[in-house]
Amino acid sequence: MSEKKQENELDINFKVDTLVILGRIDCPKLTHCRAIIGNILDKISAKKMKTHLVTCFETQFDVLRNYLLKKNLSFIDYPDSPIIYIQEVSGNIKIIGSLTEFQKYIIKEFNYHDILRTEDFIEETKKTLKNFLETNGNKYVCFNINIEGEENTNNIVVLELFHKDLPLTSENFYNLCKGYENDAGTILSYKGSLIHRISKNSFIQGGDIRIDGPKSLYGNNFKDENYNIKHDTHGILGMVKKGNRKHTNECQFYITLCPLKSFDGVLVAFGRVIKGYDVIEKISEMDTYLQRPIKQISIKDCGEFIV
Repeated sequence: MSEKKQENELDINFKVDTLVILGRIDCPKLTHCRAIIGNILDKISAKKMKTHLVTCFETQFDVLRNYLLKKNLSFIDYPDSPIIYIQEVSGNIKIIGSLTEFQKYIIKEFNYHDILRTEDFIEETKKTLKNFLETNGNKYVCFNINIEGEENTNNIVVLELFHKDLPLTSENFYNLCKGYENDAGTILSYKGSLIHRISKNSFIQGGDIRIDGPKSLYGNNFKDENYNIKHDTHGILGMVKKGNRKHTNECQFYITLCPLKSFDGVLVAFGRVIKGYDVIEKISEMDTYLQRPIKQISIKDCGEFIV
């Protein structure tokens, strides 16, 4: 989903005052909040109000929170999921806050005391996430990135591959994450490969598989599938091409650190970071020489992401 489409989920002219709940799909507090809403829905309706639930992944939550900050700087006090507020018909925003503030609000406004416990919603949250990942048509992979000097630390990055829109490109990346044996009997995998380039404030680059011969699922280079996914935010995943020449995709990839409009129509974006962008940020801030990281950064392990 593009940044603009995400913002449109919040930028709605509601016809009645609306209770908006913005949260991460993997957040038990959001599941808890949804349960509360279910219990007081009749009370909300009695006040001629509606509810609007917006769920997203970790990185997209940051995008939407920043969008809310542009409207009201008081959102700075609420960095975590979920964020609850009332969008009034007049256009004004009345911030309620986090789950804790919401529990106080419903006592005052609806005389409802919440006795539920967030920890009781952990398994339900996992099931919701698992069901979504298995049914939405995309594929999900993860990296465990090792940074020299942090050998005992797990730096997990989860990536969503837009398989519905770019099946050719996504399948190549998916198989390189899982690892597979090519016709020559060589195992191709991102495991052990380096994050070898850091372009400060632009992107990081990796995936240079050190073997002789073809390095993609399709043998040699493969075509530019389409340019439908825009580089309009941080955390966008795309294929590196040789000299930016058309149809020279292979195995190397980049992850954006900011919007990069100049990449649109030139490089093929096909996925995004949905969890662990803080790891990407940490990498981007590391010391470099001629864009090469001073410390070795490698993909210690990779594969399909399973909840």
